[in-house]
Amino acid sequence: MKVDKKRAFGALLMASIGLALLFTAYTVRAYTLSPETLVSEYHTVYTEKGLFVHRGYFSNESVYRNGTGLDYYPEKITSIIMGNYTYTRSAGSGNYIVVLHEDYYVTSGRVKISITNRTRVLGSGSFEKSFSVPVTLNLTALGENLEEIKEGTGLYRAQVETYITVDVTADGYSFTQRIDLVKDAAGTLHFSGSEKDYKKVVRTVDATPNSLAFLGSDVGVSTARTVFPAMALLFAIPPAGFAYSKRGKDPKKKDELKGLRKYIVEGTPSPASRRVELSSAEDVERVFDLVDRPIVHYRDGETDVYAITDGETVYEYRAN
Repeated sequence: MKVDKKRAFGALLMASIGLALLFTAYTVRAYTLSPETLVSEYHTVYTEKGLFVHRGYFSNESVYRNGTGLDYYPEKITSIIMGNYTYTRSAGSGNYIVVLHEDYYVTSGRVKISITNRTRVLGSGSFEKSFSVPVTLNLTALGENLEEIKEGTGLYRAQVETYITVDVTADGYSFTQRIDLVKDAAGTLHFSGSEKDYKKVVRTVDATPNSLAFLGSDVGVSTARTVFPAMALLFAIPPAGFAYSKRGKDPKKKDELKGLRKYIVEGTPSPASRRVELSSAEDVERVFDLVDRPIVHYRDGETDVYAITDGETVYEYRAN
C-alpha cells in the first residue's frame, strides 16, 4: 500500500503540536500548585508559674488587722510584709535560688549613681515540680539601713531599691523573675512582677507531597515541574524546526516564470554536446518562443534549474 508521505508528515506534525500544548498546560497547572502541604502542630512541653502571696503587719490596727493582704500597703503604718514565694512546674526537676536585694543609690540629673548593694539569700536548693520559700520584709529595718547609709556617706538624698530575684534552672531551661517593692507618690507600697507564667511550646511541621492527575495516574507536583516542561520543549522542537526551515520562503516573492508554468515539466534533460547558460527568466521565455520546446525543471543541489533542449544544444537557467 502506498503511503502519502506528505499527509503522514502533516499528521505527525499536528500530533507533536498537540502534545506540546498538552504538556504546556500541565506545566502551568503544576506551577499553580504547591509542591507540598505543610501541617503545623503545637505541643506544650511544660508550663511554669512563679507567685508571691503576701500579707502585712501594721503599727496601727484601727483600719487594717495584722495578717491582712493588700494590693497597696500604707507606708507609714506598715512594719513588716511577710509571705511565700511559690514556683510550680508541670514536669521536671532542677535547682533554684531566691535572693533579696537592697541597692542604695543617688541620682544626678537622670543618672543613677550606685552607692552600695546588699543581698541576702532567702532560699536555694533542688526541687521536683515545685518549691516554696518564705519571705519576710522588715520595713522598719530597711528604713534603719537607709538612714545608716545616709549617715555613713553624707549623701542624705540616698534612696534604696528593694527587690527579690528568682533564678530557676530545670531540664536545660531557665526561668527568671524579679519582684520589686515600689513606693509611689501617694505614700503606699506595692509589688510589681509578683506573678509570672510561662509556657514552653514546640512547633512541629509535617510536610505532605502534593500530586496532580495525569492520564489516570498521580504525578508529584515537584516531578511535574521538572518533567512536563521538558516534554513540552521536546514536542515543540519538530514544529519549530519546520517553521524555521520555511522562514526564508516568501510567498509574496514574484514568480519570474509565472507565465511559463504551464509549459514546465519535471524531469531530466537529454544529454547534449553543447550547453548554453541563460542569465534571466526573460532569456528563458525568448528561447522558448524560438524553439517551441518544453521547459524541463530539475534540482541541482540547492539550485532550481530550468532547461530547454534543441537538438544537441541545451539552454539552462539557474534560478537563485
